[in-house]
Amino acid sequence: MKKIQLTEGMPTTIDKNSISDKTKSLLSEIKKNCAESGLSYVEINKALYLADTELYTELIHSTK
Repeated sequence: MKKIQLTEGMPTTIDKNSISDKTKSLLSEIKKNCAESGLSYVEINKALYLADTELYTELIHSTK
């Protein structure tokens, strides 16, 4: 399976000033949902990791 390098050409750090308004809105929603979830930091981090993994996998399968 061919891997997609999603971060190729991207900076190693991302500043809020360098992202689009749509990205800022998504970030705000994610933070709000995490805060409202009542989960511990560890559980939130696990959920975010799994969501990222699933999105990455979906992207790989959609480009075949």
